[in-house]
Formats: sequence, C-alpha cells, structure tokens
Amino acid sequence: MEVSKKSGTVNRLLTVLFLVMLIPFMMVSIWSFANIHKNNIEVFENNLTRFTHNTAMESVNRQLEEIDIVFQILNSRMTYAGTQVFINEEKGILHSIIASIVNTLSFFDTAIISDIKDNYRTYPEIKRDDFIPSKRPWYPSLKNQKGIHYSEPYSDVLAESSDPEVRTITVSMNLFDEELQKYGNIGFDLDMDTMSSALINVVVPFEGKFLVASKDGTVIMNANIKDIFRQKVPLKWVEKSIDLEGHFYDEETKKHIYYRSFTDPYWLAFTIVDDEKYNEFINDAPQSLIYIISVCLIIYVILLCLCRVYIREIIGRLYMGVNGISYDGQTQDLEKIYTKIKNSQVELKEVRRISGEDALTGIGTRRKFDDRMAELIDCNSPFYLAILDLDNFKSINDTFGHTVGDSVLKYVSKVGKSIIEPDYDIYRFGGEELVVLFHGGEYDVYFDLLETWRITICQRQWRETTLNVTFSCGIARWQPGESAQDIITKADKALYEAKHSGKNAIYTAND
Repeated sequence: MEVSKKSGTVNRLLTVLFLVMLIPFMMVSIWSFANIHKNNIEVFENNLTRFTHNTAMESVNRQLEEIDIVFQILNSRMTYAGTQVFINEEKGILHSIIASIVNTLSFFDTAIISDIKDNYRTYPEIKRDDFIPSKRPWYPSLKNQKGIHYSEPYSDVLAESSDPEVRTITVSMNLFDEELQKYGNIGFDLDMDTMSSALINVVVPFEGKFLVASKDGTVIMNANIKDIFRQKVPLKWVEKSIDLEGHFYDEETKKHIYYRSFTDPYWLAFTIVDDEKYNEFINDAPQSLIYIISVCLIIYVILLCLCRVYIREIIGRLYMGVNGISYDGQTQDLEKIYTKIKNSQVELKEVRRISGEDALTGIGTRRKFDDRMAELIDCNSPFYLAILDLDNFKSINDTFGHTVGDSVLKYVSKVGKSIIEPDYDIYRFGGEELVVLFHGGEYDVYFDLLETWRITICQRQWRETTLNVTFSCGIARWQPGESAQDIITKADKALYEAKHSGKNAIYTAND
C-alpha cells in the first residue's frame, strides 16, 4: 500500500512536470505562428541577396579580375616598336604573346591591335578594307582615354558568321609610351558564351533565374546561351538598380528582383524569382510548424513514459535497498554508450588530415614543395629553383598592419599564379618567402616570367599611397648529384645578393 501511494504521487509529479514543460513550448509555438511570416520574408531576402552577391563575385567578378590582370601584364610588356612589328604582319614576341592569350584564355575570342593612324591587325587574321578601328563603337571615347574600357553590345562587322546581326562586347585599352603619348590601342572581343559557362551548374534558389545584363538591358550572360544578346530585361529594372546591391518587386511582371551592380564595366547581375514561388515559401512554413509541434508533443509523451519507467525502477531499487534487499543489476546501456563515446574520442585524436594548399595565399604548401622537389631529384629531371622574398615586409606589417600584409601576400601570390601556372608550380616557403619550381632547362623563359611578375608587382598602385611592394629573387639550376638543401642554399645565396644590391631585383646563382 505504501509503495502504491508513492507511485501515485510520482505520477502526479510527472504530470505536473509535463504540463510545466509544455506551457513554454506552447507559448513559443504561438509566438512563432505570429512572427513566422516576417521571419520567412527575411530568410527569403537574405538567401537571395547572399546568393546574388556570391554568384556575381564568383562567376562574373572573378573573370573580370582575370581580364584586368591580363591587361596589366600587356601594359608592362608592350612597346611602340613591338606594336608596329605586329601590325606590319611580322612575327615577333608580341605576336606570340597575343596568340598565347587568345588560344589559352577561353573568354577572349579575337584580338585587335591598332595605331593612331588606324592601321590594324587582328588575331586570328581578319581583314576588311572599310574597317576603321577609331570609328568602331568599342573604341574608347575622349573621356575614357585611360584604363580598361568595356563596350556596350554592338554588331561586329568582322565576325565570320552568316548572321549579319552577330553582336559582341569588346574590352580595350589605349597604349601610351614613356612620355604618356598615345600610340595605339589593344582590344579583345569577349566570348560571352564561354563566360556564361560558369553559370551552367549554378542552382538558383526557389527555381529562379540568374543572368547578367548591360546598361541597355541586353542579356549578356545566361546559363541558356540562346538568350545571350537576344533577350532584354525591362529598362526600369536597370533604372531601379541604383545601389551596389539591392532588391525590388516588379508589379507588372510579378517578379522579385535581386541585383548586384558593377561599375567598370557597367553590368548588372539579376536573380529573378516568380511571385508564386515567393508566396509558396513564406506561407508553407506554418504547416511545417504544425508538423514539428505534433512531433514534439509525441516526443514529450514518449519522454514522460520513459521517465515513469526509469523513476519507478529507481524507486524500486531504493525501496529494496532501504529494506535490506540486495539488487544485483547488470551494466546499463547508458554506460555502454559512454564507453563507446570515450573510445571514439581516443580514436579521433589519432586522425590527421594534411592539406596541400596554403590557407592564406591559395598556393602550394612547404610540404608539397618538398615532395615535388624530391620527385624531380629522384627522377634526375633538370629544373630551376627560384626563391622570392618580399622586400621590407616586416616594415609593411609594422606600418600598415598584418591585414594589409596578408593582402599583399595574397595579391603577389595571385599575380604569380596567373603568370607562372599552370605550366610551373608556386609554393609558400615560409613567412613572406615564395618558391617556384621550373621543371626543364629553358632559363630565358623562366627569367622572363619572373621579371614580368616582378614588374607587375612593383607597378601596382595601392590604396595606401605610401605603400610600395617589391620583391627580390634568387634563381639556381639543379645539377645532378646535388641534394635539395644544396640547390636551396644556392638560390638563397643569389637572393642574398639581390637583397644587398638594392632589392627589387632577380639574381642568378653561379653553377
């Protein structure tokens, strides 16, 4: 009888506990119903704003940055004499560079170089007697004399197509000599179909569409390449896209529009979602909430039942213990689970993951460099080693802060990758030191690549006006029989000479 009374008391306590736990849950549920519409709108807007930004940066801005780097390199390598050799249909260094760029970089279709007298030559070779470069729509106007200029979509009279309405976009840059006198222009027709391939595998939330349009509304990038230059977005969308990023609703088309704008070129990335999908999302969540509440109530009931079972067992043990009855129970399941978790933690501590990419710069790690050089030495393959060290890097960190120092390292690595890779490999040796492995024996080619890299870096204008970034470099050739430490020592000595000769230089070690 006494045990029965205690059991009834426990049941009442459990019932009260269940109700106490249920009250805040129901209050939260009611509050959720009242605020779910607002929260869903915020989730919808945040998701599409983030998607539009990330996709625009990854699929559009990254390609524009690569184009900018190409023009920076060309600006440092082109001369008036070299331009005239190219225009006069003579093969030279510039012809090889232009051919390599057009054939390697998929987003470039055709290159054209002209002088101030409108003499020109294209690669691949296309010629028309009535073609005057300075009269074409893509040629920079007076207010766009300097820097890189992107044209609006226009009809390309040089296109080798049966379609007279073939349209394209040209990116161009005026050329100036050392006295800042203009002597010509270089331009590339962009292959918008290829640039749009970055959008093919992009999954737009809420079954929407992502596209890029010019300022006249012409669609210039789309996963469906048939729409490129053939479809337009409403001009009022362009007029409403006045901020860097934003969104609005078009009553006429019943579309929710999210955009990300670019200033140079003036392009607009749009994410477009139907109003039907919008309403479906923000109104669907209450039904999901009802389902969740139902599941939680079931879990509450199950927990209540389990608690009753375990508490009864505990009371039974206590009662038997108080009355001097021995209870020889077996190991409980929770103890087994704890033991398994403890053993798993010991095993997890023994797991190691090795990454081959430097987290800051995106280039190879020191370990990856050591492995690659060991492979070359084991195979007895000829190679050159270059060690680069950023000049005055400690002073940069001390003066401008480590954030700027990290930005400098990332920029130097990014430019190096665009010039050196994929033919050769760049690695972070440690701190501000980078290394390059040139497998082969073409020293002049390797030196020219490093020199292009060095010139590009030292010509960069930074936001911090007093910041000047350069690097010194030592290069050495591996001789059969030498160890990895031997060639590193040779290259390091050449680097030391470059540093003590005034920095911002490339020195070669004597064999």
